[in-house]
Amino acid sequence: MSGFLHLSDFHLVEDETSLSRAFNAKYILKNTIDKIIDKKKDFGNLDGVIITGDISDDGSTTSYSDAYDILKELHLPLLAIPGNHDMREPMMEYFAQDTNIQSSEFLDWVYETSDTVIIGLDTLVEGQKYGMLRSESLNLLIENLRGPTEKNIILAIHHPPINTGIHFMDEIGLKNSDELSECLDAAKQPIRILCGHVHGIYQGTLGIHSVVTAPSTCTRFSFNKRTDGPKSFKLSPTGFAYLDSSKSGFWTALTTVN
Repeated sequence: MSGFLHLSDFHLVEDETSLSRAFNAKYILKNTIDKIIDKKKDFGNLDGVIITGDISDDGSTTSYSDAYDILKELHLPLLAIPGNHDMREPMMEYFAQDTNIQSSEFLDWVYETSDTVIIGLDTLVEGQKYGMLRSESLNLLIENLRGPTEKNIILAIHHPPINTGIHFMDEIGLKNSDELSECLDAAKQPIRILCGHVHGIYQGTLGIHSVVTAPSTCTRFSFNKRTDGPKSFKLSPTGFAYLDSSKSGFWTALTTVN
């Protein structure tokens, strides 16, 4: 059995000093990681930290440096893919060390433990809020699904390929979910798909494959299915998740109060 933390949507910025503590994303991330460290023994074996995007809010080098300095205190591999707020070049400087990055331009990677394969795919379209999987990313996925393996398979992407019911977020989800679904037909087993982006806990399926979104560490969106619903957010509860990747394992969200 492999165990992982699943964190998402930190939204750090270059200059947090002018912000109140309640809105200081760096302080909130540090507080979350401190809480994880305090109870790290409760999780048992941990093999890595899956980070499903939006490490930064402004794409600044400082925001990635700050996030890396906080997260490295966990002493675990950092397995990160970008979100729509991220910028690839400064992110790669800090978050391409622990994974087998397939290209110098995009954050697609494969990471393996003794019983689990994690495939991280880059859905970032720089300058846009929605996500899209490139053909190269989809080909990498197919290559890793077609080969014989007895390992459990996890797919990590930022933009969820399912609807959440929050209209303004669903409009900027993954635009080619159908292509992803077709590629997953190559899988010989159900796959767990881990996402971020929507700052909340949502579950669904893509064919036979389960999809789950992690809470943000810093804010959450208010649930409102109205098409004219306000784009509001709340400071708590926020949190992170834990994954037991075995076939009989589970994913569970753990909330925190900032």
